[in-house]
Amino acid sequence: MKAVLGHQTQQQVVFVGPFGVGKTTALRAISDIPVVSTEVASSEIGQLGMTDKSTTTVGFDYGEWAFSDGDRVGLFGVPGQERFHAMWDAVLPQSSAVVLWLFGDRANALADCRFWLEALAARNAVARLAVALTRLPDDVPDRVLAPFRELIARYHPLAPLITADPRDQTSVVQATLIALATPYMSAAATTP
Repeated sequence: MKAVLGHQTQQQVVFVGPFGVGKTTALRAISDIPVVSTEVASSEIGQLGMTDKSTTTVGFDYGEWAFSDGDRVGLFGVPGQERFHAMWDAVLPQSSAVVLWLFGDRANALADCRFWLEALAARNAVARLAVALTRLPDDVPDRVLAPFRELIARYHPLAPLITADPRDQTSVVQATLIALATPYMSAAATTP
C-alpha cells in the first residue's frame, strides 16, 4: 500500500458562476475520481424560479481529471452566491485557471458576466480565464456573443468565449483545456 499525503495535481482549475449554472455538474462530468461535494438542500429554489435545482454548494466541490500523459488537474467548484465569498477568497488565488460558467439564455447574463469578472479581478483570478455560455444553440449568432466579448476583453483581452454544456463531458473538457491554454495576463494588465 502506498501512502500519499496531499494531492498530486500539477494545476488547479476553478469553476465559477451564478447559482444553478452547472458548476458541480461540469465537475462531475469530467472528474476521474468520486467528487467531494459540499452540497446541501437549498432554500433559494423558489426565489430564483428554479424547479430542477434542489441543492447548493456551501463549501467547495473537488474532483480530479487526468491528461492523456498522466498529469493531473485539480478541479474546484465554488458556490455561486455572494454570501459564500469566503470560499472564493480561499480557492481562487490558488488557481491555475478559471472557467466562468454563465447562463447564456437569461436577460441578465451580461450583468452576471460583469459581476463575476469584477469578483475575479478583485481576487487576481483572471490571469488564465475562459468564459462558457450555457443553454445556447450551437448556431448562436455573433451579435448575441459580441457584447460578452467586448466586456471580457476589458478584463482579459485574450480570454476566449465559448458555448458549452456543463452536462457534456466533451464540452467541459474543452472549456477546461481552453482555460488552461489561455495566455497568462498579469494582474496589472487585467484591471479594466
